[in-house]
Amino acid sequence: MASFDVIIVGAGVSGLCLARLWLQANTPFRSILVIDGARDDATLRTFSFWSPVESVFESIVRHAWKELRIVGQEAMHAVPLGECTYRTLFWADLQRLVLEEIRRAPRCRVIDGRAEEVVDRGDHVTVRVGAEAFSARWVMDSRFRLADLRVDERRWHSLRQHFTGVLLRAPEGTFDPKAATLFDFRTGLAEGRSFFYVLPFSAEEALVELVTLDREEAAPVIERYVRGTLGLSSYEVVAREHGTSPMTEQAFGWRASGRVRRLGIAAGMVKASTGYALTRIEDDCRGIVRSLEERGDPMAPPRGSRLYRFLDGVLLELWASRPALLPGIFRVLFTKNPADRVLRFLDERAGIGDIVRIVMTLPSWPFLAAMGRWVRRRWFGRAQE
Repeated sequence: MASFDVIIVGAGVSGLCLARLWLQANTPFRSILVIDGARDDATLRTFSFWSPVESVFESIVRHAWKELRIVGQEAMHAVPLGECTYRTLFWADLQRLVLEEIRRAPRCRVIDGRAEEVVDRGDHVTVRVGAEAFSARWVMDSRFRLADLRVDERRWHSLRQHFTGVLLRAPEGTFDPKAATLFDFRTGLAEGRSFFYVLPFSAEEALVELVTLDREEAAPVIERYVRGTLGLSSYEVVAREHGTSPMTEQAFGWRASGRVRRLGIAAGMVKASTGYALTRIEDDCRGIVRSLEERGDPMAPPRGSRLYRFLDGVLLELWASRPALLPGIFRVLFTKNPADRVLRFLDERAGIGDIVRIVMTLPSWPFLAAMGRWVRRRWFGRAQE
């Protein structure tokens, strides 16, 4: 049975992020097996994030912006960024970069297939892939199926964020690559339950993405937006992407057993109230590697906060019950506060002072009502157990 220091189950974003950081770590535990069950790298998948510092994937960032735009039914607001930069990278670039690094590294291996059995034996873990079996000190497991997610909806919210995007190519000068539209609520759908974002990579190429809480026939909605709202009569659809992510404040268990740790979505790395995950995944992977370097053990818990879980729950309650308020709330967030403060808040990096300043700019009664409903939901659900 081939033996490794760590087996990473799943060569998705979290698995490859951890593999890259592990290869860069100062540790004697250098042998890595990655079990790759990921999709073909020809499939369009994009990942957007903001950060005041460079990412472990900075070399493959497709484009970066220092200005955001928030668009409502009547006005557009330009929001300059200070320390933070908004970035987008493509899955194909990430996959190609990291898999090549792993294959070149000594004592490291990538195999195609799916882990059919992961068994913690106490002093090691065995993983079976087809007819082969492997052994490791630790297993980092990123497997996640949305259909398997179980949320106690008496106590927690369980929303779904559906996203469908098209990569467009249009005549030169069509797009402004200096600014990214983060929220455009002119979708023609139920108010507040959907929005577009537009990420221009050049003057002739941009990603147009529809995000909605409801399952929609996205193609005609996107076409109406591109032709009617953006006013494009001539364009080419280069590629398409789609997916669904969970939005719940219910905690995810990060530790499957003594030597098996969950990664990525399976460890709760999708931000409940926004759907963003890449920065959180990178932070979590850095924590794992830091623990490995300092203690010789990668089984470190993710960074988390009960306060932010509560705030996520209140925002999800408001989004679920009074979605028409959301366009105004996001407009107020970004026009009454410096953008970096808002982004720190959304990324769970804001201190108490920043949180208080943000709360003071928001309409009080809708949030107080949502808070009351959230508290009743939590305690009523607990009383039923």
